[in-house]
Amino acid sequence: MSTKKDMLNRLSGVAKSAPLQESSSEYESTGQLDKTEAKGKKSKPVRKAKNLQIPADLWEAYETIKSNNTTSLLMTGYILEAFREKLARDGAFDKN
Repeated sequence: MSTKKDMLNRLSGVAKSAPLQESSSEYESTGQLDKTEAKGKKSKPVRKAKNLQIPADLWEAYETIKSNNTTSLLMTGYILEAFREKLARDGAFDKN
């Protein structure tokens, strides 16, 4: 049986020649960079949220409805949907 060091050397040699590895010159020559930039311009800007501290009782309530199959949303999606509903209820999307 070969030593761990020999195995590591073999694995690192295989990883260097892996077909999924990209180099910057190939990436730019294929024109994929332009397509990526074009896609980025079409999407909406997203703000990074700050880390919220959610009380334990709210987590427990969420876990309860999740286990009852009342919602299939993850916590983040659930919070965003509730936020969107509250903004709509308060008239944030009404055009004056």
